[in-house]
Amino acid sequence: MTSCSMRRFLIFVLAGLLVLAPRAYARDDDTYIRVVEPDEQTTQLQVAIRTLVPRESGPVIRLVGAVHIADPDYYRRLQAWLDVHDTVLYEGVGAHAETAPASSGDAMRTLTERRLRLVGVAAQRAHDRLGRYPASAEQILVDYQGTTRSLIAESLVDAWGNPVQLKAGTSFDALSLGADGAPGGEANNADILLSELLASSAPRPRSPEFAGLQRDLADALHLQFQLDGIDYSHAHWRNSDLSVEQIQAALAGKPIPPKRHGPENHGTEPGADVSRADRTDTEKAADALFGALSGDSMLAKAMGFMMKMLGASSQARAMIKIVLADTLVHADAILQAQPAPLAELMKVLTVDRNTQVIHDLRAIIADEPETRSVAVFYGAGHFFDLEKRICSELGYRHESTLWVPAITIDINETGMTAAQLKGFRALMRRTIEQQLKQLD
Repeated sequence: MTSCSMRRFLIFVLAGLLVLAPRAYARDDDTYIRVVEPDEQTTQLQVAIRTLVPRESGPVIRLVGAVHIADPDYYRRLQAWLDVHDTVLYEGVGAHAETAPASSGDAMRTLTERRLRLVGVAAQRAHDRLGRYPASAEQILVDYQGTTRSLIAESLVDAWGNPVQLKAGTSFDALSLGADGAPGGEANNADILLSELLASSAPRPRSPEFAGLQRDLADALHLQFQLDGIDYSHAHWRNSDLSVEQIQAALAGKPIPPKRHGPENHGTEPGADVSRADRTDTEKAADALFGALSGDSMLAKAMGFMMKMLGASSQARAMIKIVLADTLVHADAILQAQPAPLAELMKVLTVDRNTQVIHDLRAIIADEPETRSVAVFYGAGHFFDLEKRICSELGYRHESTLWVPAITIDINETGMTAAQLKGFRALMRRTIEQQLKQLD
């Protein structure tokens, strides 16, 4: 494998992760992903949840950023944040998920269960900061401000209007007494306990439909692939993305046609229309990208084998996670410096798809006044453009940012001291900067 083909392949991997991924900035109030060191023995890749509020009227909008491979606990926390919103708009080219609404009785229990899960996530956040679990609502709420504080406060009350009971000690639990507000009972009167909800949560089955390089990388690093970790099958979750037909038109440099409703033919990846002789360079770049990510190319298979070999060592896994985290923070600049076809492909995969999100948000604001909160669940790389457009076109402003740990690395597992690892990361940053200068 030549160094040129290896470099090209790694650029494609970055591009695939960056459709999810991040733009790096100097200030925390402007960025969607960062690497931090909570203590001397820990390095974390963190992803932002950004809260936007209307200048006049409309629902609260939260940009819930994602990376496509991460610790399983990261997806559990995101699921809890997402599910308490009235509507979730999510990415997925060509996806059409339909779920029947729950009955009113079931809806009350379901809403309470979702609130308890969010209370559990908020309690864990307090524990991470304080070293102990919060014993009161006030101790949980102190970490939050504005509409996010209001969302947590609302979750501390069950769907029937009764305060959630908190149990803190060496562990944490939260309890709703059900519709009757009394211990015991059956059906809607039955108690709902957070620990029982977590214990009864079955692992999501892995679907062969989503096999590819990103899952291979997740498996090698003992992480989880996003589509294995997030449950999209809820009535209030809506696909907000372009169809395969629209993506193919954008890649060909044609006007994007209106979105057609109904099932699509998923047998062809975007950019994989090989029947035309006049295919654009952007379409060819898309073929290379999707081929690499799907694992179909020989180079992808070779890289997948190498990843499995490296992942056999806990020390190698930890080092790869460090490299992955630091590279993702700089990945936007790396991709911007690539030749025009890949740059145009990134525009299609981010800016053009964001247009559909703006369209859907505009429709919710105009036609669904009862909607109080909307979560936009997309790869964090979409959010620099998307937040600007939500603020300028829809009349919103940034209110607050919450950071969620996505990948946590124990420095001891790298086999380096903290000082050695700091030097290694500084060398990595200098190498990336040198490569960018060469590309320029």
